[in-house]
Amino acid sequence: MLFNERELSKKDFERIDIDVRSMPKEIKEKLLNGEATPLVEIRDELDNGVIVTMPVKLRLQRSEDGKAVLKAYPVSKDIVSDLKLTDKEQKQLQEGEVITKDIREGNKTRSMYLQLDQETKSLLKCDVKQAEIDKRMDELEHVKDITLGQNQRQAIREGKPVELEVGDTKVTVGVDLRQNSGFKAIDGDMGEWKRQQEIKWDMANPGAMGYWQTDENRWEYKQVQEKYKAPESKKEEKKTVKEEAKQTIHFGM
Repeated sequence: MLFNERELSKKDFERIDIDVRSMPKEIKEKLLNGEATPLVEIRDELDNGVIVTMPVKLRLQRSEDGKAVLKAYPVSKDIVSDLKLTDKEQKQLQEGEVITKDIREGNKTRSMYLQLDQETKSLLKCDVKQAEIDKRMDELEHVKDITLGQNQRQAIREGKPVELEVGDTKVTVGVDLRQNSGFKAIDGDMGEWKRQQEIKWDMANPGAMGYWQTDENRWEYKQVQEKYKAPESKKEEKKTVKEEAKQTIHFGM
């Protein structure tokens, strides 16, 4: 665990109308592992008294001074990023690919992995060096008793998933920024990898902390998404409300 339960600030969660004590185990474990939760609906009261409700994913991250910071990633229709992405990069991200991109920050240029969270359209980022992918591959070889070829290693470094034969079974491995390690290995072929990348979560009951994972109840999920799509005439009003919401809880990947 990257965090301990004492770092789950009751104050932060109470502000968005979530009771930490009744939080489902699956959601709590993801938070403590530094991973994004499935979609949950939060309520937040702004300074002007307006109550904002929206579907978000929650995640704990470390600030520069080492404190646990609760971040929320609201559902958006378009990719949420201040990076200048080419049409090709946007298409790759929309299709679920992990890409590498050199990003200028101040006087430094860093090579970064980029991946799109398909539900919220938030852009996940990780420094290639900090991801330590070679270390993850070495650990994988030790645990799974396999040997990765140089071409396979290079493909993984570039963010591409690789399918492997392990005895009579198949294993697919690759970069996945939704994991706290930034790396994932699954039992299954490339088709299973893509299926897991496309998994979405439906909210069982708006206003509650419940959720389900299903393909049969896609209608309910779409209703939740439609609820938060602002009509053309209300775009400016929605923008103002979102800006005010950002003052009370950290938003963005």
